[in-house]
Amino acid sequence: MTPVAVGVVGAGRHAAALAEYAAPLAGASVSAVAPAPDGRDRAAAAALARRLGAAFRRTWDAMATDPALPVVLVAAEDVGRRAVETALSAGKIVVYPGAAAITRAELDRLAAAAARGGGTLLAAGELRAAQAGARAIEAATQDGLGTLHSIYAAIRLPIPDRPDRAAPILERAGWDLLDFVCAAASGPVRVSATVAGLFGGTADTAVIIARLAGDTILTAELSSCLPPSVATAPQGEVEIELIGSRDALRIEPFRAAVRFYGQRETARLPWLDEPVITMVHQAVRIATGEAARPDPFDHWRRVIAAMDAINMAAARGDTITPA
Repeated sequence: MTPVAVGVVGAGRHAAALAEYAAPLAGASVSAVAPAPDGRDRAAAAALARRLGAAFRRTWDAMATDPALPVVLVAAEDVGRRAVETALSAGKIVVYPGAAAITRAELDRLAAAAARGGGTLLAAGELRAAQAGARAIEAATQDGLGTLHSIYAAIRLPIPDRPDRAAPILERAGWDLLDFVCAAASGPVRVSATVAGLFGGTADTAVIIARLAGDTILTAELSSCLPPSVATAPQGEVEIELIGSRDALRIEPFRAAVRFYGQRETARLPWLDEPVITMVHQAVRIATGEAARPDPFDHWRRVIAAMDAINMAAARGDTITPA
């Protein structure tokens, strides 16, 4: 079978994961790499293209509309959302690791672009796309745990070099968390949240308590609190517990590794795929007709409504019912 051609916009860490993957991309071939829409990673994109043996495109827009590339991975972090809309309008299967829209207006534009061009959006946070996260969602939604009583989540990120200039913790970690929660259970019906600066930033720590539909209770602690001396994955230290009426499950989705013993040294090597690898494989299955095209927009509307409610609850110091 001819591999499905994949184009990559941006040279962020999700794109680098393709080059670091220690196995062939099943059914896929990275054919072209272009810099992010703002152009700041041009040199890194050119280097990544050489590393992957792919063509380097100087501009992202021509690649996002190239009919020879049915799948486009946008790995340009937040500045890549412009490319997502363009690629959807061109009928692409668009892979975006994260929240492709953070407002209802942005999401409506993406939905309109997908309807207009026939494109498909695969947008998922790293928690939901991680293999451990996906299995936890499966257990929660397919009655593996019984009635889901509670979800506890803790996400601890490193303290940034300039905490006073860093993005708020809800922006850095909240989207992935809510994406996971809305997939594992549902959106919140009541929310209480406190956000404060404890480690040098203005909003580097958040505590969230929410009642979800079905009376599941969410308790979450998010913080940029790890000192530089603590080695951690790019996603930080993450632990999630799901407690049901029949069983309970605890995951640390980014800690999974095996210890490799060599003649001169030992090393811990990851044995689970990076989330973006899982997403690219899903895109290939859609492109070849092996999987149905998802409709992600209702899910992301619930995520955006949950984030809006949390921000409002934190600002008001009150309990909020999401709109």
